Amino acid sequence: MKHVTGYTGFSSNTSEQEGNYLALKIEAEPAEAETVVELVGGTKGPVTLDDDMNIVLLIKNKDTQSIKVTVDDGKDSATKTYGLTRLILETE
Repeated sequence: MKHVTGYTGFSSNTSEQEGNYLALKIEAEPAEAETVVELVGGTKGPVTLDDDMNIVLLIKNKDTQSIKVTVDDGKDSATKTYGLTRLILETE
């Protein structure tokens, strides 16, 4: 993953405008289910996705962070956690 500087679309906090960003589009079944994504070890906490199902995450430590996705259709809920250890993060 490329190291990006000056990315104001992620946060107005200047300390979060530089780093390695991972953009994901999540597909959930059924499509109308509530989908929550959390960067475990991140600073933002869980985020409920809107209709476009896109999320951008700032990856600071691929060895300690992971991505947890929870899909809840009102009757059933499923959670899956994805490791990041195989990512290659470029430095400045």
